[in-house]
Order: sequence, then structure tokens, then C-alpha cells
Amino acid sequence: MKSKTQILIIVLMLCLASGLCVASEGPRAPLLTTFYLDSALGSRTLENQSTVVMEATQEFQTRKSPNEAFLYSLVIPGMGQLYTGAKRGYLYAAADVVLLTTYFVLRNNASNTREDYRDVVRQHVTFIGPGSFEDWDPIEDFEHATQYETWNHVYDSDETRTRTGKWYWSDLDPNLKNEPDLGIDFDSGYRLEAFDLRQKANDTFQLARTILGVAILNHVVSAVEARISTKRFNTRLQRTLTQTHVEALEIDLQTDRTAGALTGALVLRKRF
Repeated sequence: MKSKTQILIIVLMLCLASGLCVASEGPRAPLLTTFYLDSALGSRTLENQSTVVMEATQEFQTRKSPNEAFLYSLVIPGMGQLYTGAKRGYLYAAADVVLLTTYFVLRNNASNTREDYRDVVRQHVTFIGPGSFEDWDPIEDFEHATQYETWNHVYDSDETRTRTGKWYWSDLDPNLKNEPDLGIDFDSGYRLEAFDLRQKANDTFQLARTILGVAILNHVVSAVEARISTKRFNTRLQRTLTQTHVEALEIDLQTDRTAGALTGALVLRKRF
């Protein structure tokens, strides 16, 4: 009987020593790595934690802001979609690059063509008396020059004639400047060349403006679609978490006091 009592005392002392050892190691336990399952049967430590970690990852997946997604795509098309992980954002970004590149190429070509028709005017317009292209309006006077054979036309004003001077196309006879209607046979070939180049430049400028409008529309459409898709993303995330809580485990954060110190613990609950 005495020996049994001694054995019991020794076992109790060993248990006490083991508890002290566990308590001393408690503060070094990493945060959110201890898992428990609360049920009607009491608290039990989960042995297989791989599926639990997956559920915890779903729980802590952050929701996205529709306003932020809208602003991202408004500045750079597709960024709002990529913000929520939607790969179609690359399509909006690629479309923006193509549209803006096309716009700048067309605008540069239009500017070069405009300079070409102005060069034709400078090379083939001859002044009668004093006159200089330096005084010409870069838009109005050069465009008017492509519309008329000589300086003497009914739409000229005294102010315009004073600024542009008297001039005629070099392939025409200046003595014909006072004729009211010379007919198509007397038209200047240089004028027709400059007129065609001016029309081409204007058409290219208009096409460039249209492309720019489509690019701006791409920004707006991408921003609106990003806001809508972000709301759908949050809805799907909430639906997934709700199903997880009902069909699997409910996740909560609590403080673990059993380890001998206040340690963060991820507590999972499931109703049996």
C-alpha cells in the first residue's frame, strides 16, 4: 500500500513537471497556428489542419472597393479589372495602348501632310508687289490660298489683302487676275495639288480625333465595368464564405489561455 502511494506521488510530480514545461513554452507559440474545435463533446485539438488552413485563407481574403476599381480603370483601362484578379483587364489595357498609339501616329501624319500643302503654297505662289508669307495667318490664309487661283476674289476683305498682299499661282498668267470667271481649264495645277493635300490633312486630323474619342470611351467603359465586376466579386466572395460557414467550419479569433500565456488562436466551430 505504501509503495502504491509512493508511485502515485511520483506520477503526480511528473505530471506537474510536464505542465510547467508546457507553460514555459507557451509564450513562444506562433500567432494563429493553434487550432481547436469546439463542440458538444468539449475542446479537441485538430490533427489534420490542411483543410482548415484553406478555409482560413478564404475567410481572410479581403473585399475590394468598387470606387477604387472605378478610379483605377478611369486612369488606366483594365487596372480596375486586374485589381479584382480579372484577366480581361489586359484586353482593356492593350486596347488603350493600340488606340493611343494610332491616335499619335495619325496626328503626326496629319501634321506632316499639312506642312506639305503649306510648302506647295510657299513654293508656287508669286507675289505682285510687296508680300511675305511671314505675315500670313498659318491656318486661314494658307487654306484660302488653296481655294482660289489669284488674290483677287470676291471673298477677300481689305484687311486680308493688306495682310496677304497681292499674289497668284505661278502656273497662271497674272494678267488674268481680273477675269470674273476663268473656267476649269484655267485652274492652277499647283492649287489643286495643295487643295488635295489640305483635304487629306483635314481628313486625317478628323480620323485622329475619332480614335481619341474611342480611347476616351474605352477609359469610361472600363471604369464602369470595373465597378460592376468588383461588386460582383464581393457578392461571390460573401456567398462563398456563407456556404463555408454553413457547410464547413465557422472561423473566429480568440485568446488561448490553456498554453500558460495569452496566445492568439484561430478557433474553428462546427455544429454536430
